[in-house]
Formats: sequence, C-alpha cells, structure tokens
Amino acid sequence: MIDKKDIVIQRSIRYTEPDEKGIFAQGAKYWVKVTDDIEEPGRGCVHCSTCVESCTHNIKEPGAGHGVFTMEERYYDDGGHRVSPDSSDEINLIEKILWINPDECCNCKRCVKMCPQRAIKVYDNPDYHDIGVNLTGHEQINNIISRAGGKSTISSAHLGRGQSKMYTDWLIDAAEILSPTRDHMNEYAGQMRNMTLGKRAARFQVDTPIFDVHQSYGSNSHEAILARMMACVKLGRPFFTGEGFVHPDMMAAASHCILQFGSGGFGPWVELDKFAGISMKYGQDAKKGKGGRLQDKKNDYEIALLRCVEALRHLSSPNPQHLQYSIEELPMRVESLRALLGDDKLIGADVYGTAWNFAEICVAIAKAGFDYITIKAGDGSTGAAHLVDLQNRGLNIIYLTHMADMALRKEGLREHISLISEGGVMDSFHAMLAMLAGADFVGMGMRTLHVLGCTLCRRCHTGQCAWGITSRPYGHRIDPATASDNIARMVRSFHDDMEGMAAGLGMSNHADVVGARRFRYHGGDPLLFATFGQGDHPKQVPHVSIKEREKKIFKSRTATYEENKEVFERVLSGIEGDSLKVDVGFDKIESMHINHIMKEAVDRGVKKFFLDNVMGQRTLGTGIRCEEITVRGLVGNHSFAFVRDVKINVIPNHSTITTVPANAQVGVANTSNPEEINIAGEVSDLFAAYSVSGTFRVAKSGGVRNLLLMKAGLPDEWKNIDVERFQNASDDEILKELIKKYQHRRAKRVKTNWQDFLKQFEVKLSGRRAPVAVYGLGHEKGMGDYFMEYAQGGIGIILNIVNRMNPIGYYVCSGMTAGAAYIRGRVTDGQLGKGVRKIEYLTPDDKLFLTGHINSFISQFKDIDIDKSYNESLKEFAKNFKSNPEQILADFCKIIPISSLSAKSNE
Repeated sequence: MIDKKDIVIQRSIRYTEPDEKGIFAQGAKYWVKVTDDIEEPGRGCVHCSTCVESCTHNIKEPGAGHGVFTMEERYYDDGGHRVSPDSSDEINLIEKILWINPDECCNCKRCVKMCPQRAIKVYDNPDYHDIGVNLTGHEQINNIISRAGGKSTISSAHLGRGQSKMYTDWLIDAAEILSPTRDHMNEYAGQMRNMTLGKRAARFQVDTPIFDVHQSYGSNSHEAILARMMACVKLGRPFFTGEGFVHPDMMAAASHCILQFGSGGFGPWVELDKFAGISMKYGQDAKKGKGGRLQDKKNDYEIALLRCVEALRHLSSPNPQHLQYSIEELPMRVESLRALLGDDKLIGADVYGTAWNFAEICVAIAKAGFDYITIKAGDGSTGAAHLVDLQNRGLNIIYLTHMADMALRKEGLREHISLISEGGVMDSFHAMLAMLAGADFVGMGMRTLHVLGCTLCRRCHTGQCAWGITSRPYGHRIDPATASDNIARMVRSFHDDMEGMAAGLGMSNHADVVGARRFRYHGGDPLLFATFGQGDHPKQVPHVSIKEREKKIFKSRTATYEENKEVFERVLSGIEGDSLKVDVGFDKIESMHINHIMKEAVDRGVKKFFLDNVMGQRTLGTGIRCEEITVRGLVGNHSFAFVRDVKINVIPNHSTITTVPANAQVGVANTSNPEEINIAGEVSDLFAAYSVSGTFRVAKSGGVRNLLLMKAGLPDEWKNIDVERFQNASDDEILKELIKKYQHRRAKRVKTNWQDFLKQFEVKLSGRRAPVAVYGLGHEKGMGDYFMEYAQGGIGIILNIVNRMNPIGYYVCSGMTAGAAYIRGRVTDGQLGKGVRKIEYLTPDDKLFLTGHINSFISQFKDIDIDKSYNESLKEFAKNFKSNPEQILADFCKIIPISSLSAKSNE
C-alpha cells in the first residue's frame, strides 16, 4: 500500500504531438488552453478529470474511449525511475499529466462549462485560420486539404458560412394614430392563444404559435426527445416525431404526437388512431429533399425496436416518396390516409423551399386535401448532410412563406389550410416576421436544442455529442423534467415578445397577425426588396374569394352516410352474424363509400367481409379492424394499407361475360401488418412497400419496386402496447406517466454500461417474424425492376412456376441492408443492384424454409380457377416439386447484402 504522507505529487499539462507534417498538418481548428495554478493562482487546473469525463469527441479513434483530454499517472521511486503502482518498489513521486489533443476539439464548450475551476479556454487557432487571401481563405483551402486527405465530407447542424438574411434589414411598421398601440399585458391586444392547427374537421388546439420541429428518435437521444415532448405537452402544442416513430415508453403522449411518414417508412405503424395525425415528409431543408442514411453503429437494438428493422445495419431513406410520383397522385395518398385515420386526425405535408415550382406545389398540396403545410426553408439545420448540400441550400423562410401564402390566396385556398414555417427562425422577431408574411405558426428546432446544451459544434453525425443531445450513450446528461421546463420558459418568453409586438401594431389576435405584412425590407437582396420593400399593403395581398372544396375526398364519414343513407342501410341490412357480403356492382359503390360502409359494419360487430364484383375501387380494407376480407375482382390503389392481423384473399370473378382477374393495382398492402394476403393474380407497382410483418402470396408477377423498404417483423413490444387509458387523460397525468417510465429506464441505465443496457432490447427483437412475400410468376410477364429495393429484413421468394428464362428485371435488391431474396431461374450479376451479392447454393435451413412456403403457396392457389394456362403450370409445378423437390430447389439462387456476412461476424 502506498503511504501518501511521504509521496510528492507533481502536476503538469501537456499537448499531444501532431500526426502530420507538411501541408496536411492542418492542426487544430480550435485551440484548447488549460491554465495551471502558477498562471492563475486559485483558478488553475487541479487535475480533477472533469474535462476527461465531459469530452466525448474523437473522430480519428472513435473507439478509444476518450476525447480531447486524457489523464495519465506516472510513478517514480527515490532514484527517479518509473515503477508500477502495484510493484514492491517504494513510490516517492506521482506525476499527474493532463494530455490535451486539440486536433479533436469541435468547440462544443462542455469542458469549459463543466470545469469547476474555470481553467479551460477554447478559442480559434490562428495557425488554422490564418491562411489564404480574401478570395480563397482558410475555409476553402482546409476543405480541399481535408478532401485530399480522405476525411469525411459529412457534417451536421449549421456550417456558419454567414448570417441569414433574417438577421438584419427588416423594419416592422409602427402603429398609426388611428390604431394606437395597446398594452398586451393589461388589455386584450395582440393575444395569440386558443388557436387551431388545421381548418377543417381535423383540428389540434394550440396555445402558442411557436412549434418544435421534426427530429427523429435516434438522431436525438432518448432524453432529448423526452424533454422536447414534455415541453410540447406543457406548452399545449403538437409534438412532431420525425421518421423514427415514438418510443413505447412515450406512447402515453400519443394524442399530442404527429407521426412523420418519411421516405424510409420506419416504424411499427400500429395504434395509429391514438395519434394526433400523420405528416408526410416530402423534403428536408438542409438536404434539398435528399433522403437520409443512419449508419449501422447508430442503428442499435433499441432503434431497431422502434423502426422494426434489423439492428446494426445501415438504414437508407430514398430521395423521393415512392408511393406518390406526381402531384396527381397526392389526392390518392390523402384519400388512403383519411380512410385510415378518420376525419378528426391531421394530415400534413413537409415541403422544402428549393424547388423552382414551390408555389405550385403548395397549391397542389392544398387541393389534394392536406390539413397543413410545413415550409422547410434554406436556413434550417440537419443531423447529417454532405457539405455540398449544406453550402447550397434553399430560399429564405420569409420569402418562401410569402410565396406560399400569396399562391394559396390567389387560388382561394388559404382559409382551408394552415401554414407552418421553419428554417432559421432565431428569435421572437424572426417568428413575428414569418407570421406577418403569412405563416399561421413557426417552428424552432435548433433554438430548442440550445437549451439542452447545443453549441453548434457540428458533431451530430458522429454520435459523439458531449451534451448527450445527439449521442444516445450520453443522453443521461440531460434531465428531461428540468430541460422541458427550460424549453417551456424560453418559448413562453418568445411568445410574450410576439404578443407585445402585435399589440404595438394595433392587432388584437392571431388572425390579425397572419399575413398582415406590416413590415418592410430595406436590405441589399433585390428579390426580397422587390417583394417587401416596394408597394403598399393592398397590392401585396389582393382580395380573392374563398373557393369551396366540394370534392368527395373532403366529405366526412358522417356527411357521406347522411347523403347515402338509403344505399348504406340497404347494404348493411345484409349483415349475418359477424359477416357481411357487399355487392359492389362493379361501379355502383365508389371507393370511399365502401370504406365508410365497412367501418359502419365493424361498429355493428362485423368481423368478416366478402366484397363481390369489385372493379378497381381504392382503399379497400384500409383502416378497417376485422378478421377476414375476401375480394372477388380487381383491387384498386392503396387498398389494404396499414392493415393489421387480418387475413385477405383476392380471387378472380368468372361470373361475368369477361373474367375480371384478381389483380391489384399500385401501392396495395403498403405499410401493412396482415396475418396473410393472398392475391390470385398479379400485382402492380409498390406492392407491400414498407410492409412490417405478415405473409404475402401473389399467384403471378409483380410490378416495379415490389417489397420496397420491407421491414424485419413486428416485435411483441408493439403487439402488447396499451395507450387507450391515456386518450382522455389530462396533461398532468400524461407527464406523470412519462416521468415514471423514464425513472424506471434510468434506474436500469445507471447500473450498467451502455452496451449491456442495450441487450434488453436485443431480447425483445428475438421473437419477431420477418415478413415473407412469395410470387409464382405468370405467363404474361416477369418480375419488375427494383425488386426488394432498400429492404431491411424481409424475405422475398420468386418460384417462377412458369419456368421463365429471365424471371426478373434489373436493380434486384438494390440498397438492401438486411433480409434475403430467393429467385428460381437465371439471374446475372448485371441484374443485381448495388450492395448485394448472389449465392448459387442453398443451406439445409434455406431448403427447409423454402419447402414450407412452397407447399403453403401450392395449397393456397391450387383450387382457385385463375386462368387455364396458369392453372396447368401450377399443377405441373406442384407435381414436380412433390416428386423431386431437390431438383426444384437446386434452381434457386439467394441474394443477400454484401455487408450481412461481415455484420454477422461482428455480432
């Protein structure tokens, strides 16, 4: 044992040596200075290691377990020789060395804020910044050197390339003598309370015009998400989830949450009627509408539980929303969502401001039936994006808001839809400008993160955020209860400012402010000056009449029932026990009417439906809670979307002069969790896209992008979720439940390290079953291109019962990160998509798996009269498989992600 009485302790501060020499020795962008007690008596470093614990940043060696700071102890005997602390040598001197590696510093300032001595200073390193001339300064030169050195071109948050145009050059008009200023604290003036998001049947009661923004679970830590969610509940505003869905522990607040459906379609997609609505993500400000990518190391077991994907795999979101390729298809998507959610839930659209036809897009979205539009402007931030995207972003939020507002007014649609403006809103003045330009509400994302500790160090994408905002292992550094109070105070302060400004302009309420344009621009931007610097108020906002929207898509279930009561009741009179047969009569009952009839029937106890003489009606089964649906005829677009635990059969209709095939059109069974869906015909594009679980069988072929982004199965955690008791709960009851769940989580978290903590979620994933889709193929055509594109855990099987020479198109399994495809027949390497490989042999487990699904497929379709040539081919295939299964199985190849082999070995 060391006798500390006789030991001398010597302290020192040292810097690590640079790794590079020459032009590639860029050095540290920020210099870290730690003072000792000689330089600053009483305030110098005491080697307490607080900075070592606080700093998490190490891009060069992310697995090193330390950041900028490390603490080393050296032991010496009386001869000055280094010895081991557990040796028998007598120790006379302990040297404590604080090592500093400023090359890894990102200026997050956590070490500065946490140091008990205030001994740390971080400032710009002149050796890094003092390079180049005005035209080509240090930023450009060091960027080139970094690229030449192979460093990452991914960044996050803001680049800080210059101030937004919203900082300066604006003037709000003063009140005139005939509309004098009023005291908003003591008179009813400038009050912005009791507003609603949405202007139709679907409305969310709002108490503040300042919203949070979409940020996903995973991009934010658990604690950061919870703090923001609790703040939204306290402020009386909706919480926007981002693409990462909602954690099961947070489902008590579902009635306050608007789910974001991004191009990745992540999530279990259950209990959707418990949420406030769905927001469709058509673009993101800082990425110019590009899709995102979550690296495998950030896709841990808990993230996989929420997103229903395989853990430890890269996750990709495509650039476009493949379920709708054009403006004409938007109403169809809204129709399917309205069928799913009912009339009282919000449906919103996120639109980015870099498109040349931005105004036309806003008008199209309003006409399509969305309840609100979120405008994403160019000053918005991100958790990860390429530098080139961050350097070339969209337009200013004021200008974009003006464009959208004016376009909607011109079409007479402004009173039908709410506008939310986001992107670079720094404070209450900017929020007021956006509302005067035409926004109903404004979103502040980065301002909220500042309250949690964000200093814009731009390390979000690395998972090393020292404040625990974008780094899940350090999330416990945030206390959600305290942080949510701080966020609420900030927003209320901004809200008070805005009400004061509104009162100063002689305005009484929220409606007076929106679109009033009582401000002027006097800066150097000619576009903004022409828009706001010239002309008077009446010319800026022309008077237009409000156009009524009479399309059937806008009619509620109640209104539809009253208008068609006689027809509906005649159909419903056919209920026998728990079953109902509906004779659609080909064109006698239209899409939404069938959906409303089925919902009414479910309310009356029906569990099984037979829909006869169907001819392309849409949204069949969408939003219907039942056990079984049989359709005879042609299934229309977006049918069976979001279904759960239901058995569905589609069979051909031979009762007419011309047979109606049992085919399915575009987007059928998207985002679904069925027990099984059997289509005794062929399917078109995007069949079972985003499907989470279940078995899908298609007798014939499929179109383009079948099984797009297929997930990995529904965990039991989501099957057993119960949020019914919180649907009518008070805000205090919801907050109490959120805190209770978090305390239970934190009690587990503090007892173990992060990786061991995650193991509990690995167990929760073990019992789920991945979705399986089996195609027989027909004589008419083979399988379309992009089969299983971006798949994330499901299984696709192509039996090729008609023995086509080329059974499938191109880009097979492109971007697949988990799962597998089994294809019988010739598949060349040139047909494969990016990131996958072909295996020419099957394992015994593969053969056992395929045998089971082949037998089930034959059993399902062998007794159905599909058409003569197909019937004969299936009969022949069944005969051959029964007599010699090995010969059939030998014709299969297996396609898997290239990364899956290495990923398995790393687990």
